[in-house]
Amino acid sequence: MSDNELFEADAVELEVEEPQVIDEAVIEDKLTEPEPEPEPEPEPEPEKPVKKPRKKRQLSEEQKAKLRENLKKGRETSLANRKRKAKLKEIEKAEKISIDDEKIFQSLKKKMGATDLENENAKLREELLELRKEKKKREKAPPPPPEPEPEPEMEEVAPEPVKVVKKVMTAREKMRMLRGL
Repeated sequence: MSDNELFEADAVELEVEEPQVIDEAVIEDKLTEPEPEPEPEPEPEPEKPVKKPRKKRQLSEEQKAKLRENLKKGRETSLANRKRKAKLKEIEKAEKISIDDEKIFQSLKKKMGATDLENENAKLREELLELRKEKKKREKAPPPPPEPEPEPEMEEVAPEPVKVVKKVMTAREKMRMLRGL
């Protein structure tokens, strides 16, 4: 429906009232009615009595000194309590982080699969054992005396492959590594 149709439909539904004829006698009665009496002004509220200021308690020097000591003790106790609570919060935060790290490690373990992770750990352990054995051999064997150098030949020598030693990662390091993903 268009807007014009809506307005036309509303116009049809409205009833037109006929103008009322006002009787002149009624108008005169309204004009002659006495005006309502003005309401009496409210009485001003009585002023609140002014309170007398309290007299301050007179303290002797001994009492003042005792109060100062109590204040000093209270501040020291408060400081100790705040420090204790701060340490507790720090410990709770560290525990929460370790729990979160453990959860992340467990989820990684599930994603990688238990066998894959175990296989990888076994390989790493084997490599670590081999490296330790080699290190012990190097420490035990005295360095060989230098051999006389033969005439250099022009043969190409292929470099020995370098073994990569993988470091066992902590849960925190794993978290940092995953942040990049």
